[in-house]
Amino acid sequence: MYSSSSSSADSLKQTPLALPSTADETVQVDINDTYKLNELGPVVINENGTMSRINNWFEMNEIERANVKRVLLKRNRERLARLKEAATEEESK
Repeated sequence: MYSSSSSSADSLKQTPLALPSTADETVQVDINDTYKLNELGPVVINENGTMSRINNWFEMNEIERANVKRVLLKRNRERLARLKEAATEEESK
């Protein structure tokens, strides 16, 4: 009995979990094309330059989403400008 449970545990370890599909169809994309990924919510630029998304985007109503977009746009622009400045200062050294 012990060997069957360990073999099932081994098979679980070997099988990678797949990510859920959010798209209903596959789309061919040219490299120069740009698309907005509205389903995922806006991108947040962190102070260290990494990017993330808002976890509770789908739980927000339209007014909250509009406010978040407005604030995030301004903050992302400021952070990107600071990061670009730091990069140019680092290159000039």
